[in-house]
Amino acid sequence: MFSRSTALAFLRNPRFIMAFGVALGSVFVYLTVRGIDWAEVQSQIAAVSPVALLLALAGTLGSAFLRSIRWRLLFVTEKVAVWRLFTVEMAALGLNNVSPVRLLDEPAVLTMLSVRDKLPAPTVIATLLTTRVQDLALTLAFVAGAIALEPEVADRAGPALYLSGVFIFFLVGLLNLGRIARRFKLIGRIPGILAYGKAVDEVLRDKPRMLGTSGLTIVYWLLLGPSAWVLANGMGVEINLYQATIVALGAIFFATSVPGLPGAFGAFELAVQEILAVWGVP
Repeated sequence: MFSRSTALAFLRNPRFIMAFGVALGSVFVYLTVRGIDWAEVQSQIAAVSPVALLLALAGTLGSAFLRSIRWRLLFVTEKVAVWRLFTVEMAALGLNNVSPVRLLDEPAVLTMLSVRDKLPAPTVIATLLTTRVQDLALTLAFVAGAIALEPEVADRAGPALYLSGVFIFFLVGLLNLGRIARRFKLIGRIPGILAYGKAVDEVLRDKPRMLGTSGLTIVYWLLLGPSAWVLANGMGVEINLYQATIVALGAIFFATSVPGLPGAFGAFELAVQEILAVWGVP
């Protein structure tokens, strides 16, 4: 029989993680493409408006740049350019997209900013964690609104809500890790924990700054809705702006939360397909 340590080592093995991600992603692809009329798909892609494509791309890039401005505001004592944060985040997302388990972006960001830009690692981690909490809070608030206003969505929201609960527990624990370390000396002896806790406290202490970053979080996430709406209508998919925003946020949340193929191929498409099915879009 496997011992507990052997089992944990096996689960952390990169080959196992890769194989699991590929297997699960392949299931997502199968669920997405079964029964698809490829001739219809080809005709709709051929008929897409180039203007819609450009507008959707501009909206997505604009949203990403606003996200970088939000991130810059969370650096209370350190100086770093918004453009630098934008390029770092885009590079990290690129690395994340070639991984079957999308956990490469935070280590990549930490490496680039702490080694190249000489920023304190605890501060980088604290700002990253704060952005993740804000993103999750906005997503959950929007999902709650979608469930209240779109009864059909509630029937399919169960798994997402359970997954959200796990994330909330994990992120809240990380936000309070510094306080926990100060209370329990054993945890406080871990290198960097106390410095990390101090950095988190510095970020959270500045209330106006937190309000500003929360506002930017709302704006940049909601900017993805019009991008999805323009693209959908450019391909003949008749959904309203609110529905397009639900599709964008829901698909991104699902695709970035589960293992799968590189680029979230299959997971993203399956989420879009399942959400659009609520409103009868084939």
